[in-house]
Amino acid sequence: MRSLLVPVLLLTLAITACTAEATPAGPGSADPASTPSGTAGADEAAAEAAAAETAEFEADLRRTLTLPPVPAFTIPTQLLTTAENQRISGELDVPPGLYEGIAVLDARCTDAGDASAADSGTPVTGATQHFEDETTSITVAADGTGNYEAPDVHVAVLPDGAGVYDDGETRVSVAADGSGTYKSGDARYSVRADGSGSYEDDTTRVWIDGTGAGGYEDGSMRLSMNAAGELFGDGDADRVAVVQSVLTDGLPLFPPVPAVTVVEPSGTVCGTVIRLDSNVVFDFDSVNIQPNGQEHLQRVAALLDALGSPHAQITGHTDSVGDDAYNLDLSDRRAGAVRDLLIESGVSADSLDARGLGEAEPLRAETGPDGAPDPAAQQLNRRVEILLLD
Repeated sequence: MRSLLVPVLLLTLAITACTAEATPAGPGSADPASTPSGTAGADEAAAEAAAAETAEFEADLRRTLTLPPVPAFTIPTQLLTTAENQRISGELDVPPGLYEGIAVLDARCTDAGDASAADSGTPVTGATQHFEDETTSITVAADGTGNYEAPDVHVAVLPDGAGVYDDGETRVSVAADGSGTYKSGDARYSVRADGSGSYEDDTTRVWIDGTGAGGYEDGSMRLSMNAAGELFGDGDADRVAVVQSVLTDGLPLFPPVPAVTVVEPSGTVCGTVIRLDSNVVFDFDSVNIQPNGQEHLQRVAALLDALGSPHAQITGHTDSVGDDAYNLDLSDRRAGAVRDLLIESGVSADSLDARGLGEAEPLRAETGPDGAPDPAAQQLNRRVEILLLD
């Protein structure tokens, strides 16, 4: 049994506001010097709060302008799932053949009893693979290029990191030089190889032309900048400086579309893995579950309840970016958050165990052949898996 990996574009954005207040000492203080000291303390706290808000504004803006990688997500077709797990996939209303935030895969067990998802096997190279049924056609060449066709979905992986993805709602086209276009909902992104281009959604607009001139507009300020770097408009001085810096840097290029990987599953089928994409389920770098994540988990809870609350192991995973201890703690708390929501949705608490493994069990190596970080692999590794053994 073989499995294929194909790209799926997901856009996540988390915006956090930071505020701080300080109350100066009142006039009744016994120490006459306390009032100036308290005022100074309040001014310092206000300055720190303003600096934090400015830093958050810059982080949010740069995150908005940076599209996430096109991840190599697993196709849960006959290549990865037995008939029983295909039935479970249907119960969860998972789109056939495509991993969009939630997927159902075979669990594979070794002779020693270790269980893992079917797509965690050994990559196979040097052969062209083809799969076809009534609705889906997949072809992968030995160099990792290929095509994926299913109802309402078209994916093409081209040489040198180019590719296209279209599901009727999200459309992305990436060229080998990092230029490309993206459209999903109210978000539109277009960038050329020199960093010029535009980004627009229902609240923010950014544009940069080939000369380096550009502009920024949101609900609170509107600015333009000429090719010499001169600004026109008004707004908070610190935020104006952030916008100038962002416009000067240019728009980030599209990350390359990763090559398709063929994987040979190992071990024998011994159950079911329900995989949740942490990038969709959770807010950025947080254990707060997003509305889409709640909807996914409520579907999982209904399934587990219908199955009589079988014993399930919930495991959190992260990428390798950052501190090991922090990643372990984050993955543990995310697994716990999934467990808590399933219990709130009616699943028996006695049937659910949760643990975090941090970055200990990646699905894919997070560096490419040239040693550079692989954002697609990093995104794939950020996940929560629910294991149900036969």
